[in-house]
Amino acid sequence: METELMSQREIALLARVTKPAVTTWRRRYPDFPTPVPGNHGQPLFPADAVVAWLRRTGLGNADSDTLRAERSMHTLAAYARRHGGQRTVLVLGAALCLRHLTGKALPADPLPLARRIDPEDDFLLHELTGAPEATGLAQLIEQLIEGAFDPWHSCQFLLNSANRLGWPELTADALTPETVALIRQVADVPTRLQTHRALAITDGNAGVGDLLTALVTDQDRDKLRVNASVADEELARMVRRQLLLAELPEFQFDVRADELNEEFAEPDLVVTRLPYQPAESRDALADLNQVEAITDLLGPGRTAIIVGPASSLVDQLRDGPAALRRSALLSSGIVEAIVQLPGGVYPARPGHRAALWLLTRDPPPTNKGRVLLADLSGHVLDHTTIESAAEDILLWRAEGHRSDGHDPRTGRIVTLESLDLRRAAALRPPGPASVTLRARLAADRPALVGEVERRLTDAEQEVVRYAKEHGFLNTGAVQRDGIRPKGLSFEALRTARRVRHLAGHRLSPDHVGPRGHHQVIGAAEVLAQSSKRWMDRLTLAAQYPQVAFTEPGDLVVTSVPRFGVFLDDDGFSVIEYPASGLRISPGDSLTPRVLAALLGTARNMARSPGAVRGPRLRDVTIPDLARDEAARLDDVLRHLEEREHLLQRQADLLAKLRELIVTGFADGTLTTLYGTNS
Repeated sequence: METELMSQREIALLARVTKPAVTTWRRRYPDFPTPVPGNHGQPLFPADAVVAWLRRTGLGNADSDTLRAERSMHTLAAYARRHGGQRTVLVLGAALCLRHLTGKALPADPLPLARRIDPEDDFLLHELTGAPEATGLAQLIEQLIEGAFDPWHSCQFLLNSANRLGWPELTADALTPETVALIRQVADVPTRLQTHRALAITDGNAGVGDLLTALVTDQDRDKLRVNASVADEELARMVRRQLLLAELPEFQFDVRADELNEEFAEPDLVVTRLPYQPAESRDALADLNQVEAITDLLGPGRTAIIVGPASSLVDQLRDGPAALRRSALLSSGIVEAIVQLPGGVYPARPGHRAALWLLTRDPPPTNKGRVLLADLSGHVLDHTTIESAAEDILLWRAEGHRSDGHDPRTGRIVTLESLDLRRAAALRPPGPASVTLRARLAADRPALVGEVERRLTDAEQEVVRYAKEHGFLNTGAVQRDGIRPKGLSFEALRTARRVRHLAGHRLSPDHVGPRGHHQVIGAAEVLAQSSKRWMDRLTLAAQYPQVAFTEPGDLVVTSVPRFGVFLDDDGFSVIEYPASGLRISPGDSLTPRVLAALLGTARNMARSPGAVRGPRLRDVTIPDLARDEAARLDDVLRHLEEREHLLQRQADLLAKLRELIVTGFADGTLTTLYGTNS
């Protein structure tokens, strides 16, 4: 493969700086890569050498992971310009699949290996036959894997980049990751696997396989069977490769280009989306006929999750036959939940409004005549919304209707009689979405106001008790006489072994989530001074055996995108690169609280406007305080933090009280007698 070259403009985009900054680098740094010879019309530089130089020097505004990803994107874009976006995605996807199946780097000529691995040409042989630049594929594939951790993530990066590479049609019907996450939680495959010896999953319109791969990833794959169909053979081969990359054995799935294999397995779970049709040609009856066809696949206790156009699934219907069909489906009792999704769940079709239907054959008898309706159209599909909506649906399915059961937070359980099915009215919770989602809160609002007022009184009394115990705040601050403390660089601290540097670790996003045993602290958490990301101890032991945890009192620092310091009081956290850690040596005069405060106010850590690079930790300078002075500063900081926490508690409660009062007045559910003469 020929050496990838970059112009100065492309280097600037890669490093997230201006083009003049690159010109300055060339003039100032002798080791900056030299342009390749030739009549190119402009200086061109070897891309690998540029990336290596940026990672070595730390210049620019892109961290190492971003540099790797953008380097991969530059390589893909250059390959696509030569051979076309569609061919690029197909060839490289097939090569990544071959790399995964063999478990080692590809040979210079991968075709003989492909013939041996795929003799029937079901997955990848066709794509690699006559592949352009075949002798350079191995190098390109290893570069992609380096930028994305493994072949699976590399292939996902490739598919997600299809639009930028020149094949936007590939992902035209792909759902957002948040929508896929919602469907995955509602499907609840782990719970189903506990009660089934084997679980058969079916998708009659699999697209690029995003729903299927989301359901089979990180599961007990020995129990899974997948049956799918797609629009054409090219997509079918792509979905097969996705399932192989998700480590599902070949004999456990069947993906066809025409129709489902009816003999493969009776589905326990159907997940699919209805094919997209433009609004002017969309036929609600045709959509509902497809839903009815899916219900015919379901045996007793089996479930289907369907994403389709909101105009057919939740909006008011004016077409008589379509209205009768939807009424019949609802009256049959097979529809358990209906969720109107937010706009933009199809990134390539932002104007296409969608809804989700959850169907179950023979649901709990107590659910008869009722359905869960949720309207998320006015909400961002973030983690909190996904968790709440999925929990509502799963509890509704598990508990059935109970007078003392779970009260949904994202919808309402309504009777079919109240939906006016004869007139095909819109299937939405009664009242505006904002009122519906706050229905329980509105009913309980006076009690909630009283509870917040009680907690606020307790917080005020705690401040009074603290003041009586400690007296008025008096830091004893006076003007310093004599010589000011000398400046002490961080490099000097480390050389004297007063402070130990702790490396940050590169973590896969798939291994980090909202729950776990060890807190993750990266650059974002340092700047926000809090963390909501966690890792499971088993994942850490299996995937990151080299990770060392923080200890209570360790500091976490970052200089990207700006300098920040975070004091980890609890310890046992994982530091994520590009952040790193600092640990004060036992017995040193510096305390964690003092060092964090001094680093946070260091004057030479602010980035100057137009600077080529940001500040580095080794450049920071702090005053070299004597032991007794550092101890006095630590004592003052501790008392300030205690008072700050007391005041912050009151501020949070006042904000909550304000929200309850204003919201109650706004929706007409609350009034107050405060300030009246009665």
